[in-house]
Amino acid sequence: MRWTSVLMTILWLLLAGHAAPAGTIYTWTDANGVKHYSNSPPLEDVDNVQTTDEVQYDNAGTDSSRQEFDRMVEKASEEADRQIEAQDRKKEQQAKRQNRLKQEARARQVAEEKARLANEIEALQNRALGPTFTQGMRDNLIQQIREKIDRLDEGSAN
Repeated sequence: MRWTSVLMTILWLLLAGHAAPAGTIYTWTDANGVKHYSNSPPLEDVDNVQTTDEVQYDNAGTDSSRQEFDRMVEKASEEADRQIEAQDRKKEQQAKRQNRLKQEARARQVAEEKARLANEIEALQNRALGPTFTQGMRDNLIQQIREKIDRLDEGSAN
């Protein structure tokens, strides 16, 4: 997940400094229950503000700590990359599945339409001829329906 990378970057930035910063850190919890940390006092009227003076780092173990931290960041980044790749594969599989389902639904629609048109042809062939319905009219209507079937076949092949 991407938030892991963001968290690791923030941790890296916090631990990356080599100087021993000194100052006051203010800690308080707001009305919504959110805990805040700042190097300046809260702007709002907040009870129970805690302060920590003279934040110092141990520079003696900086190199080994830094190497350990770098390994931790690299491991977390690799894990985040694996999770992103897994999500991408899952999305790709879902897209393929959706495409297959759409193709199957389209094939069913084409088959149903072809069956309906075949029934129309059969109905025309069984219709009696007369002065208002001639053999030429029947042949023409059947030819139009067969052209529709051919277009459906061409469309389903694509």
